[in-house]
Amino acid sequence: MQEKKLNPEQAEEVIREAVRLQQEHEGKIDAQTLEASAEEIGVDPQHLREALRRVEQERERRAQQRRTALIVVVVCAALFVMNLIYSQRVLSQAWSEVQLKQSQLQNVLARKENLIPRLESLAQQVNQQQREKLQTLTQALKQNPDTASTLAQQLLQDPALRNDWLIVRLMDEITGSENRIAVERKRYEESAARYEQVARRFPVNLARPLLGYPKQADKN
Repeated sequence: MQEKKLNPEQAEEVIREAVRLQQEHEGKIDAQTLEASAEEIGVDPQHLREALRRVEQERERRAQQRRTALIVVVVCAALFVMNLIYSQRVLSQAWSEVQLKQSQLQNVLARKENLIPRLESLAQQVNQQQREKLQTLTQALKQNPDTASTLAQQLLQDPALRNDWLIVRLMDEITGSENRIAVERKRYEESAARYEQVARRFPVNLARPLLGYPKQADKN
């Protein structure tokens, strides 16, 4: 044995391993000893060999089960990771589109809100009858936007208002804003519907909660 110096910690580790190997060796029984022991208690050697064969088969079967279980776990883990990657990609794309369309909708809504102060200011510059009409339009913009575009077009039928270029310009902006809002709202709802379809689709629906994406988009 080649002389090799060990420090106390290494020497202790070597001794522990040697003791373990010795115990493992002493704990084993060779075939001859086993046959002799079986013969002493009257066991037929043929039956002993059959028992050994069956025990070995059982050990191999259990080992195969463990290998199969390990393979299944590895495959499932791989599929799980692949699904997370795939789901992240498709959900991210669909959710980004929702956020973009929502931003565009919020933008046109904000532009419409900016028209209200202008309309209120203009109402102070006309006569009482015209002021009431403009105030009605202002309330429609605040409470019932769907009717605002129709009211704006009706106001333009009033000759007195139609000849005021400030009012005409403002009515055109109101009509245009409502049309843009309708278009952007439709686009947002379509993108939200597409996202919800993706979020419900298998196997994305299994990974979605883990990735932190909502089940559906907010209603606007």
